[in-house]
Amino acid sequence: MFRLMFCVLIALLLSACDQAGPQETSPSSAVPSLEPTDTNAKNGTKTTESAAEIPASPSGLTGPGQLIFEETTADFGRLTENEERTRRLSFRNAGGTTLRIVDLKGTCGCTIPQMPKRVWAPGEEGELTVTFDPSGEGEQLKYVNIVTDQPEPHNFLRLTVKANVVGLVRAVPKILAPNIDQTIQRSSIGFIKLGDSWSGTFKVFTAAPTLKIVDVTASNPVVQLDWRELTGDERPRDAEAGEGCWEIRCAVPTADRWGSFFSWVRPRLEGPTEPGGEVLTHTGGFRIQAKVWGAVEAVDWTITKRPEDTFRFGAQPGQGFVREMVLRSRGGPFELQSATVNFPQMPGSTVMIEPSPEATPGWLLRLNCPGGDSPGEYQGEVIVLTTLAPPEDRLVLPIVGRVRSPADIGR
Repeated sequence: MFRLMFCVLIALLLSACDQAGPQETSPSSAVPSLEPTDTNAKNGTKTTESAAEIPASPSGLTGPGQLIFEETTADFGRLTENEERTRRLSFRNAGGTTLRIVDLKGTCGCTIPQMPKRVWAPGEEGELTVTFDPSGEGEQLKYVNIVTDQPEPHNFLRLTVKANVVGLVRAVPKILAPNIDQTIQRSSIGFIKLGDSWSGTFKVFTAAPTLKIVDVTASNPVVQLDWRELTGDERPRDAEAGEGCWEIRCAVPTADRWGSFFSWVRPRLEGPTEPGGEVLTHTGGFRIQAKVWGAVEAVDWTITKRPEDTFRFGAQPGQGFVREMVLRSRGGPFELQSATVNFPQMPGSTVMIEPSPEATPGWLLRLNCPGGDSPGEYQGEVIVLTTLAPPEDRLVLPIVGRVRSPADIGR
């Protein structure tokens, strides 16, 4: 009996504890669960709305950014020299990544590419503007290089720029070589005998008959000039339709200086290239090149073994060099009295006189220079006194060259 009453008492005490009020929760039970709460009915896996996902490109494209052009060649066709033109090439970013243009340039100063901006989103379209301002003649081929920030091989693209450039003025021949039949012998350097006179003619063609030659000048004051327009039956057979035709006559009364002879011949043109068009002013440039020899001629003995009266060189700073030249007789034997070097930019330069290595009478000059310390243009001369009659009793042989730093070589 006593045992039964004890069990009842214990039961009443436990019931009173359950009704005493809410119990204190542990700190961990107050933190929201990080476990997913939604269930995928199809596969039973759990997902959460806060899961980080990389959104797909709005355009639906994938992969690295990549510029795709509708045309990869800007063909300007036929245009005249100094006639600036512009072409637009359409493109789009065909990749799923935004790309940035990090470099955009033409391979020549005459080719200028431009974009309205440098950052292009996936699927975004744009235009590249190419401005071409040619300064030469004939078929021209240039390039536009585009570099982006995308991984290889998507980071580089090359576009082609091409044109057939017709000069505002052209001459036949381009270089007048005295006493050389240039229809037979392809030579750009002629010959005039010391003391003789000479004359020659350029046939000149302008881009249109309305583009007139108003003046012609020569850089060498010895050259005398006159010019006239050729019309009707006087027009040369090799004149193209629509061209103006002219004749420039060049004359040297007396070639009295031994050595190289050179002169620019520059016609100045004025007028439109078409009736009522813009009036242009343009200066062309043609050359006369010759060697003037008398009883002796000079020959480069270092490289070409051809007629040349100038010691030419190229070197790096501090790099010495040796150049050789042969003074070859065009008549009987002759003697050299002395040879001296006048080259203040390269102190310590010397010249030696030795017998000619050829069977023809003559002498070899060996120029030895210690080199220049600084990059730049260098000029000097070797003065040779001979037993020949004036003006060949004193021969002046120029020294011309350039000292270039290793970083500049190849530019």
